[in-house]
Amino acid sequence: MKPTATIIGGSIAGLFAANALIKKGWDVSIHEKVPVPLSGRGAGIATYDDLAEFVFKATNNSNVLGTTARSRVSLDLDGNISASHNYPQVYTSWQYLFTILRENIDNKCYFMGDDCIGIKQINNKAIALFESRKEKKSDLIIIANGIKSELRSYIDKSAYPKYAGYVGWRGVVNENQLSAKSLETLSNYFIVVLPYNQQIASYPIAGEGEDPFTKGKRRINWIWYKPAPDEALKSLLLGKSGKQYIDGIPPDEIRTDIVQALYEEANNKLPPQLKELVEMTAQPLIQPIFDLESQKMRNNRIVTIGDAAFTARPHVGMGVTKAAKDAFTLSEHLDHNKYLESLNDWESSRLIEGKFIVNRSRMLGKYLSNYKEDKTIEMPDVINVLKDTAISLNDIIN
Repeated sequence: MKPTATIIGGSIAGLFAANALIKKGWDVSIHEKVPVPLSGRGAGIATYDDLAEFVFKATNNSNVLGTTARSRVSLDLDGNISASHNYPQVYTSWQYLFTILRENIDNKCYFMGDDCIGIKQINNKAIALFESRKEKKSDLIIIANGIKSELRSYIDKSAYPKYAGYVGWRGVVNENQLSAKSLETLSNYFIVVLPYNQQIASYPIAGEGEDPFTKGKRRINWIWYKPAPDEALKSLLLGKSGKQYIDGIPPDEIRTDIVQALYEEANNKLPPQLKELVEMTAQPLIQPIFDLESQKMRNNRIVTIGDAAFTARPHVGMGVTKAAKDAFTLSEHLDHNKYLESLNDWESSRLIEGKFIVNRSRMLGKYLSNYKEDKTIEMPDVINVLKDTAISLNDIIN
């Protein structure tokens, strides 16, 4: 009989795990809490050669993953290039990557609206307990349901998300909505601008529909990091309905007054191209920035991968690549009968890399955690930000 794995979480980490294990001859099932098809709301993803290799291993898809920004630049307030760093890079969208990974999984193995609420281990089996009162036995349970995972406590009770002290306002705009003058810059570069105590970045990503990588049919992704101490965060997360949200807010609940304040701040602080980009975003999103660091990723037949184990701040651009590496290195330790004995080696190596990535992301974002009133903030040199943001681990090591 084939060994079996139950994967909790049907997003990108879970899909990488499923694809990797299927190629090792395992029977897998994926269980996603959300009852409708997942959506990344257009989020952009920086890719690297190793991510492209993992996607190929998972799907045999050797096509380019996204659109290329030929180099990185910063702009002055007049919109002129004031600094540059040569680092050509491919950027894709969450939705595009999710789609090609999901297409490789048989529908009968993917269950939506299937909420796992508990786990137990009995007689050499791991048992997933579902809200529907269903129980599923398997040889391994892989927890891949993100930073908010409550199941992580079955492995590491000490690991919990920590608020970084700032938020990322995010949005995407279709290229054909932008003026030709702004598009000339926005469509060709990864752009970083550093208003005091803030950072905004933009880059082109895949569009939707046919020819998603053709210029004019793509989208421009942006994220604007701004300090938000606890009281400011509470105000940002107070919805139109009067409901107080805690760690995130639905887009349709974001109040009109704070969106208008964002547009006004863009007019005062940003180059014209980025000002237009922000103003053309009909519904900006608010992403409170959290990170998460685990001390353990394994408890006998239960493991955590992806953001359920380590979540780094977005500056390192490593979330998807790390999840893919978690999944494929795990699969390499599962290709023999004594795999339980080798999982400690897998855990040790992934803990080292996970901690390194989280600590690096904290270093890159440390000046954003301080409040505007702190006049001692030392802003980084924009050249260093261009060089250090969203780069391959191989480039960091070398």
